[in-house]
Amino acid sequence: MAKSPLRLALVGCGGISGAHVKGYKDLVARGCDTFRFTACVDVSEENAKKRAAEIKEIQGTEPAVFGSVEALIKARAADAADVCLPHCFHHTASIELLEGGLHVLCEKPIGISVAATKKIIEAGKKAKRTVATAENVRRYLGARACRWALLEKKVIGDIRAVHVTYITSQPFDLTKPAMKWRVVKNLVGGGMIMDSGAHFTDMMLHMFGDVEDVTCVMRTHDDREVDGLPIIGKAKADVEDAWHAVIRFKSGLYASWTYARGFPGAEVSSACYYGSKGMMKDAGFPFHCFQEGGNATMADGKTITREQIYQDYLLQLPQAEREQLFPYGCTNGFGIEIWDFCDAILKGRKPEMDGTDGLRAKALCETCYESAHRGGAPVKYEDVLSGKVRDYQKPIDKFWKLA
Repeated sequence: MAKSPLRLALVGCGGISGAHVKGYKDLVARGCDTFRFTACVDVSEENAKKRAAEIKEIQGTEPAVFGSVEALIKARAADAADVCLPHCFHHTASIELLEGGLHVLCEKPIGISVAATKKIIEAGKKAKRTVATAENVRRYLGARACRWALLEKKVIGDIRAVHVTYITSQPFDLTKPAMKWRVVKNLVGGGMIMDSGAHFTDMMLHMFGDVEDVTCVMRTHDDREVDGLPIIGKAKADVEDAWHAVIRFKSGLYASWTYARGFPGAEVSSACYYGSKGMMKDAGFPFHCFQEGGNATMADGKTITREQIYQDYLLQLPQAEREQLFPYGCTNGFGIEIWDFCDAILKGRKPEMDGTDGLRAKALCETCYESAHRGGAPVKYEDVLSGKVRDYQKPIDKFWKLA
């Protein structure tokens, strides 16, 4: 077991790292002192210094700044790393960190392909270090409470179907660096199916269990040329910006999942979960399942508000479990995922969502891609998870010399 306080490095100090720092701030304000940030790593010194200054305001001491993972490891300035890099660098940085003796919490989707994710997991096992997936959505009060309400309390009876749709006319602003790499397959692995969609696939598995197969069709309507890309320089956008998928679970349940960001007209945003006694509608962004809770409507018209669901869930939750799920009373998903990672290291236990859990969520995203690559033919989830089916991923793996 590691010593407390655990020394944590923030690796990648761009966009999403800001949410990680805010989660840390919430924990510290509540009295958490079991870990602290001792390093900020980024190729942009400006970004690293900005996050280091923000962290100093939270914990009183300023993390050291490094320009590379190699420099961080050489300085022995941390015991563990919180990796917040673009998808294509998840496996390169995580493996280097693990081989350098650090534990790794890697942002979702962990690894740019199934092969990349497996290499991260293997590196963790070989180094005898913890690998965890930074998945925040499942950890919010809304997500935990609604999962309980649907599966344990069965407020809407037996689940019959899930219908999730988000259609808008909001092309990505490709002048922003954080958007540029998100439209090129070799840098992101895939489009929103694997980006925001990784939250959705994790919650689908978390709530409804094993998947049998997936059928999916997708399109790329926006193929603008993008300049200033990392590694590549210039390329055309080649990821999906519209799709329709049907996920069939081994239980017989199915989930219909539709998205488009370039369809003119009125926006459509809906996530409805239908049961034998009623339905529950997600109160927030449909791909971040129940992050903001959900409201139930019964067959007789009676409604159960998300506030009531929260109350009922918390009242039945044993105190010890509440302290584990919401440490120090924290309900910020980013704060909880970082705390869980550090606590798992300190206590020598499995984190709530380890690398294998992240792999399973990622493989469901990849099953959508593999089906679309085959013209919408059904593809078995287990075949993608095992690596048996990887036609869509082959060019990515070849580019990164993964397989």
